[in-house]
Amino acid sequence: MKFDKIVSVDYTGIDEFVHNELKELCNNLIIYNDFPKSQEEIINRCKDADAILVSWNTPITDLIIKSLPKLKYIGMCCSLYDEASSNVNIKQAKEQGIVVKGVMHYGDNGVVEFIFSQLIRLFKGIGEVQYRDEQIELEDINLGIIGYGTVGKMVADTGKFFSMNISYYNRTKKDNIIYEYKPLEKLLRESDVISTHLPRHTVVLNKKEFEQLGNGKVLINTGLTPSFELDAFDQWINNKGNFAIFDSVSVTKEFKTKYQSYKNVIMCDKVTGFTKNARRRLAYKVIENIKTI
Repeated sequence: MKFDKIVSVDYTGIDEFVHNELKELCNNLIIYNDFPKSQEEIINRCKDADAILVSWNTPITDLIIKSLPKLKYIGMCCSLYDEASSNVNIKQAKEQGIVVKGVMHYGDNGVVEFIFSQLIRLFKGIGEVQYRDEQIELEDINLGIIGYGTVGKMVADTGKFFSMNISYYNRTKKDNIIYEYKPLEKLLRESDVISTHLPRHTVVLNKKEFEQLGNGKVLINTGLTPSFELDAFDQWINNKGNFAIFDSVSVTKEFKTKYQSYKNVIMCDKVTGFTKNARRRLAYKVIENIKTI
């Protein structure tokens, strides 16, 4: 299918790899490499477009979709898990007969590398802090995975390589896997390290869960939003012996400002799943999505 006008609404990171392919898929291609600051700006950018591309950073609301009568396709240059976690109003798009497609599994490798690079630094005291009084290896550490999807499985398999003890909690118990399923309370109590891998806006750790987790633990969150209630986290992280590891996209600017002086809160200033390798994988998958409409 060839479109009349494709607009890349914000910086998606794909143009570097597939600019020529995008040009071949439309009569008019417009690429923006910044982020719009309002709905009005988004609408103005997308005027007369029958296809738009958008990263996870920019919400495409029902108002925006209603304001674009020629729109036929929305290409999400990011993961699409479900309607609830999407930055695109899927319901409104469906009502207008607009096709919406997302991309999965393009930045997973970078996220897993980040998690274990930071765990090793923490356990060996290579960075500013050390997990225990003496440097230790990952061997025999109890690693609990919350959310056993693709990234959760990759983290589990990498932990197994380091001889960690792996268990997991998921909304549904998985069949035919080698790792032990535990109810959430049991997983929290028995794990030294908890790594959450959940869709955007999914919160599983509240005050009760942090009490079950207890102290002397490490919490890892690399999703697009916090997997925890903020006040409950604040109380927990101020207890001695607790550590947290976050990707740049996992927490807000306000959160980073609040905890920037906490040595036990390890925050990255990079989106670790958005490497050049990941952008290349993303770009080719976005093109394939368009070609298979």
